[in-house]
Formats: sequence, C-alpha cells, structure tokens
Amino acid sequence: MFFQQSMKKILAERGYRHSANDEEVTQHGDYARNIQYAFSKEFTGHGEKVVDIVFLSADMNAEKIVIGFFRENVSIENGVLVNTDASIPLAKFSLEEFEKQLDRLIPKGSPIQGHRDDSDIF
Repeated sequence: MFFQQSMKKILAERGYRHSANDEEVTQHGDYARNIQYAFSKEFTGHGEKVVDIVFLSADMNAEKIVIGFFRENVSIENGVLVNTDASIPLAKFSLEEFEKQLDRLIPKGSPIQGHRDDSDIF
C-alpha cells in the first residue's frame, strides 16, 4: 500500500486498528471514490455502540491524500453522527500535516454519553 508505516503508527496511537471488518470497507471503497484503506475504533457503554472509521485514500488525479472520518451509533437506526473529510496535496504532505488534519476531523472525547434522567426537570 502507498501509506507510510508512520501514518499507521499515528492512527494506532489514537486507538484505530485495521481489522477484518475494515477489509470489506477497504475493498469496496464505500467512503471514497478511489482505493482506500480503513481503520476503525469502537466505543461501547450505556447500551450503545459507536463505531469510528478513518479512511485514507489517494486521489491520483487531484494529487492529494484524502482523510475521511465517519462516526455512527450502530445501536440505533440512521445513527450517523459525523461524516466528513479533508485532503492534503501530495506536494505539501507531511506527518505533521496528517496529524493536524486528524485533530481537526476527529472530535475529542468519547461519543458515548452517560445516561441522564431528564424527568427531574419539571
């Protein structure tokens, strides 16, 4: 693959791994029009399961690396929480820029919220 080992290491440090489930997303190109490589991370708690997918793709026509981020609460129907992307021109690519774009795309903290009982409001 055309992605540097350092990029995989950066994602691993953030808890993202390439698993067997990601292989299907990788092969089909579900989130990008070009060849992509997907990494995922799961959050569970309070009866919820939220899945993050980070995909990396190279757009050879536009000469850029595309970084996409998709977050879905798979515990509910139509649970898409975030679907966004950014790109880095190949001529300006650096690992620092890669990390900067990851910081911009991936929300901080856990997407699983503690259960709050609103019945006491009234």
